Amino acid sequence: MSSQHADSQVQDTGIWKAWVLICIAESHRIGVTPISTAQLHVTLYLANTLASLFDVHRVRGRVLKRGDFPFYPDVQNEIDRLAFNGVLKIERVDFGTKGRMAPHLGIGPKGLATYQMITKRMPDAARVARLFRELIAACFGRFLAANAAIGPIDANYGSNLVLENEVVYFSDWTDENKNNNIEVAQYLLTRLEAMRPHADRDGVRLYCDYLDKALAPAL
Repeated sequence: MSSQHADSQVQDTGIWKAWVLICIAESHRIGVTPISTAQLHVTLYLANTLASLFDVHRVRGRVLKRGDFPFYPDVQNEIDRLAFNGVLKIERVDFGTKGRMAPHLGIGPKGLATYQMITKRMPDAARVARLFRELIAACFGRFLAANAAIGPIDANYGSNLVLENEVVYFSDWTDENKNNNIEVAQYLLTRLEAMRPHADRDGVRLYCDYLDKALAPAL
């Protein structure tokens, strides 16, 4: 592994930690915590989809097909570390099939202070916070409170060619390996930017409305 690639991975790990913390903190502010790990991974996935709308860079990472929802295996390791360090708090644990545990997470004693510090001092973190604020308000008000199974409406995860527990790499977001959600989001958002002064906020709500209607038969 080249030193440049290793440095990039370290940087991405730090960004993911910040994203996870900001996601949980914004969920806490809105009053929807604790959120399950499935809801957290889906929210991270959707934030990556809509990142450019808020002038936020997407974060590279592996995505695992875990049942009907996307799962970031490397990010989960960082989530566990944040919970054990008191940044996040495991408020309860549900036990599912095949011995899988589903922790429900809230903000820990160290988390709120860290969140306030990074969003106050770092403009990038403040933009990420606004992205998650709009996204959480929109998607928990619709589908995500009841159903995190967005996989069936995604081009990659909905394909029978992608097997359970198979990892799909999105690190380069190439034409051969991109998800259908990004194409739909870009189609909607490029048109919104020319029509509305609040294209970022309206775009998130419109996109979540699209997901909500697409998932309606499964609810």
